[in-house]
Amino acid sequence: MIAKRNTIQKQIVFDVLTKMHNHPSAGMVYEAVNAEYPNISRATVFRILAEAADEGRILRLKLNDSTDRYDTTTFHHHHVVCRECGHVADVDIDFDEKKLLDRAVGHEDFCVEKSHIEFVGICSKCRNKIKNL
Repeated sequence: MIAKRNTIQKQIVFDVLTKMHNHPSAGMVYEAVNAEYPNISRATVFRILAEAADEGRILRLKLNDSTDRYDTTTFHHHHVVCRECGHVADVDIDFDEKKLLDRAVGHEDFCVEKSHIEFVGICSKCRNKIKNL
């Protein structure tokens, strides 16, 4: 296997992504990169994120809002999503995931390979906007 080079563009994209704590979409990362480095193309940012996700260096989140989001926290965890603004945050919750998966195994003749739990609600900023209307 050929080792992938760590280019300056990759480093810039990862530095920007690491500073973004909102589980950004590729478009959001591109906008942040473009603000400081306008010579890096949209296609380059999208390709770097896709390759990093495929290699397991970052997570690609496939959330219900249909836009892939990216996360630098690569261990298995869950998320909460605001149904108003789309804000995404990590959920630190302790439950017996093995027990949950064991219950799902064999349901409808599926062989369960992984799970993803997404909590959907309204973030505090959106709740405050609604209250103030």
